[in-house]
Amino acid sequence: MISAEPFGYTSWDQVTGYFDGDGSVGVEIVKFVLRLRIRYVDTWKQQAESIHSFLIRNGVKAASLTRDHKRSGATAYRVEVRVADEILKVAKEMLPRCVKKAEDLQITIDYLENRITGDEAVARFNAEILIGRRKGHVRKSAIPHTRSRGLRLWKLTNARKARSAYAVDVPDDITSMIKEDRASGLGHYSLARKYSLSESVIRRILGDP
Repeated sequence: MISAEPFGYTSWDQVTGYFDGDGSVGVEIVKFVLRLRIRYVDTWKQQAESIHSFLIRNGVKAASLTRDHKRSGATAYRVEVRVADEILKVAKEMLPRCVKKAEDLQITIDYLENRITGDEAVARFNAEILIGRRKGHVRKSAIPHTRSRGLRLWKLTNARKARSAYAVDVPDDITSMIKEDRASGLGHYSLARKYSLSESVIRRILGDP
């Protein structure tokens, strides 16, 4: 007989136990930094909702709940923590309670607190894959600096691009044509190719972020 008791997670021990089995630390290699995520995924919506509710109640304001479609056709529900400070908070709560994925959480903490470089973090994630404790493919990276240094480089690069965009003088008639083409549905990439300009210049002309 199915219990009529309300279902829900009430402790970090329970949430960590679920994470140790079906959760993961998502890793994306982008320019200058690693983009990390803490994820909990399940096909039972009520379970995902309960984890999401627990995180919100415990001060993890940036937790999100989304619906995914798996290749098998089944619907999966994903709870994801994406903001660095919130990831750090959750990782530190779960680390002392975790078994199988404790090293994934430790790598996450070490990288977010600038104790290791992006390359060192990727090497440690790769080691977890090679011994079978983590799913995924061994990857290469080129991030020989800590997260804080990578963020500074990213900001400097964007600032230089912005200055370059404003240094380009585009005639009024070309500006009008670009705006007309944009209104007809052309995207930034297509406009840049058509008018032999950078996408930064196109965004500046259109006033797009």
